[in-house]
Amino acid sequence: MKIGTRLIVSLAIPIAILVALFGLVEERSGRARFDEELSHEGRAIARTVQLATQYALRDRQLGDVHTLIEQMSGGERVLGVRLFDRHGRLSYQPALLASLPPASSAQLHEALERRQLVQTRLRVGREPVVSFLAPLPDDTGGLHGAVQVLVFGTFSRQAARESRRSILTFAVALFVTIGVTLLIATRVHVSQPTEALVDNMRHVASGDLAARVPVLRRDEIGRLASEFNTMCERLAHARLSVLEQQEERRQIETRMREMDRLASLGRLAAGLAHEIGTPLNVIRGRAEWLLRRGAGAGGAGDKYLRTIADQIDRIAGIVRNMLDFAREREPQLAPTRLTGVIEGVIELIGHRLEEAGIRLETELPDDLPGLSADAHQLHEVFLNLALNAVDAMPHGGTLRICVACVEVAHPEWGEGAQPYLVAAIEDTGTGIPAEHLGRVFDPFFTTKDVGEGTGLGLSIAHGIVREHGGWIEIESAPGHGTRVTVHFPFDHAAMAVPLGEERIAT
Repeated sequence: MKIGTRLIVSLAIPIAILVALFGLVEERSGRARFDEELSHEGRAIARTVQLATQYALRDRQLGDVHTLIEQMSGGERVLGVRLFDRHGRLSYQPALLASLPPASSAQLHEALERRQLVQTRLRVGREPVVSFLAPLPDDTGGLHGAVQVLVFGTFSRQAARESRRSILTFAVALFVTIGVTLLIATRVHVSQPTEALVDNMRHVASGDLAARVPVLRRDEIGRLASEFNTMCERLAHARLSVLEQQEERRQIETRMREMDRLASLGRLAAGLAHEIGTPLNVIRGRAEWLLRRGAGAGGAGDKYLRTIADQIDRIAGIVRNMLDFAREREPQLAPTRLTGVIEGVIELIGHRLEEAGIRLETELPDDLPGLSADAHQLHEVFLNLALNAVDAMPHGGTLRICVACVEVAHPEWGEGAQPYLVAAIEDTGTGIPAEHLGRVFDPFFTTKDVGEGTGLGLSIAHGIVREHGGWIEIESAPGHGTRVTVHFPFDHAAMAVPLGEERIAT
């Protein structure tokens, strides 16, 4: 049952009771009022007949009395008039009263002896009649007799019926007015806002958390709409939080799978290191034996043998780096000149620069402070970055390497500016597409052709720099070259972060 119907029914019952009580009281009051009016009217008629009869009897014109009685009887209000003598005997009545019983002796006795107006109620057929029996005194103080006036009581019933009809009409009009008013009020103030709320609830149940109910009022419905909107906002935030947690869980699962793959790679690399290490040691041993025996005779042969030994050491170092990438290794810190490390890298790749037609520009000041770092790891970092720059310029170009001391804030930790030793390697090569910039540090991600790169170089460099408390920034655009900037803090102990962990900002 709707609220409007409930309100109408709830109000109809007490209103019906009140109207019934009011009608009952009004009917009784009206009936008493009509009876009183009827009594006044009957007494007035009886008094009129009484005076007329007295005058007629005094003037001995009894025929006039009979004529008056005949004229008054059978009218709209008066049924008839009877005359009684002083002994209570009927002396005259019209013919239409012949079938009616006369007044009782008790009524006549009360009227004649006590000289009082006697009023009684009769019923003639189905019609109510009121009898008024009044004494007729003479001039000497005696009595001529009594007169009985019979008045119809129908008009009293009609008046009561009209009163009931009026009360019923008023009750129906009251019910209709209240019903229509409540129907409109509940429709405008309850049903429509409730339907809007229910409709929006259906939208929310279907997953549309953007549904909102307009808050147009400050009553209970308005508060309900406001709370509903607040609930939708909280649900939207909760769903967004759940989606973020799901995405974070998916990323964690992806990283866990990647870590499992790297662990497998580490186990494979450990096995390969043993397999590769033995022939490398044999080759290096033979090269050293040839050097000791003077096979090169101090000429170009010795130089080539030393190059073979150095490249074997480089291969062994790459294998060790693969193992280091698969398992955490603490850097061996020592006072290190960053410019010296970079100069060693430049000397090592000099022949590559000449072959590729690449012009080298450097800015390596001698007065820069030293670092507490692992020189071998830094050498690997800048060797990888330099080789990547060379590979990005297959048709020649310019490679620029600069080192400087600057004050800058760490991009992740939100601390104030601190002194960092910064090395920038800039090339004029092909550049990196924007969609690849976010993945350049991912293990095994590479844009090079198969056999030209493993995708471990930048990942290893990123891990080494992070272990030294620094970070790498890359700026690149296709066709405009690439700039890689490496930041190293001077206070390594306070800034270092082991690979795989996060530093918490203070």
